[in-house]
Amino acid sequence: MSDNDNKDALPAEVDKSPAAPRRRGAGLLASLALIVALAAAGGAGWLYYQLIYLSDQQNAAVVAEMQAALNTATSRNDATDAALNRQRERLAELDSLIDQQQTISQRQLQQLSAQVQELSAVDRNDWLLAEAEYLLRLANQRLQLSGDSRAAARLLSSADAILRELDDPALHPVRSELAKELSALQSLSDIDIEGLYLQLEGLAGEVDKLEAYGAPEYSPAPVADADSTWQSGLATGFQRAWEKLRSYIRIRQHDDKFRAELAPEQADALRASLRMMLEQAQLALLAERPTVYQRALDKAANWLQRYFPLNDRREALATQLEKLGQADIRGERPDISGSLRALKEYSKAQRWQREVGQ
Repeated sequence: MSDNDNKDALPAEVDKSPAAPRRRGAGLLASLALIVALAAAGGAGWLYYQLIYLSDQQNAAVVAEMQAALNTATSRNDATDAALNRQRERLAELDSLIDQQQTISQRQLQQLSAQVQELSAVDRNDWLLAEAEYLLRLANQRLQLSGDSRAAARLLSSADAILRELDDPALHPVRSELAKELSALQSLSDIDIEGLYLQLEGLAGEVDKLEAYGAPEYSPAPVADADSTWQSGLATGFQRAWEKLRSYIRIRQHDDKFRAELAPEQADALRASLRMMLEQAQLALLAERPTVYQRALDKAANWLQRYFPLNDRREALATQLEKLGQADIRGERPDISGSLRALKEYSKAQRWQREVGQ
């Protein structure tokens, strides 16, 4: 048995010797695999930790951003709500204004409709009566303000023609008053105010052509020669003195004594003063103030006689001034308001009859 055991044992040792390196290699591989597995497990754990940590940070950032966006959206929503509230208030005010305007427009439309109905009820006779009343009123104003009797008579005649066209017997009192007033205007003296004014203006233009008194002129005598005797010199001196004395004396044919209130060389001032007197007469003529008018003409005539020499031009101006002074620039104006009052009474009676008939 021992021999057999040895035989059996010997092959086993022979088999063990080549397999030993393979077992050692497998152990190394297993160790390496274990190390790799542990490393992979550690890496996986680290990655998992990083993923979990980073995910928490990102979630916090996202949550913060979302919270900020939510706050912004909330503030914007509040602002939008406030703006909408203001818009609603404005719309309410506009609605109120529109309602008020509609109410006012409806009221005005009703008033216009009433006026149109009133106008439609007015016939052609009413328009003619209104025109005649306007003409009578204008005639009274023209006579009282400007004293133009001819224009007032034309206006009264136009009003009478309108009343004659109406052919209403009730207008007889009005036409009777018109006839009386026309007769009173025609009996007035026809004063041409415009013509008198133009005549005065023409006289003012002629003033510049008048000749005023000039200053005395003196021409010295020639000086005697040295060879002349003392007797001739004395005679020459007496002659020069006499000539100078004669130059200061002028004899003129005037009814009144000439009194120079201004210097003779001031001819322009004399003419300007005379023109001012004529302009004063023009203003008094337009204002219908006969006293001032006559006083200005009398003063101009005296000024003309006193400071301007007697000649044909001065006499012509004096004659025209005298003729203008004889004009009565303001006559007594008749009362022509009776026809206007009668027409108003007629119109009032017509309206009353129309109201009663309705």
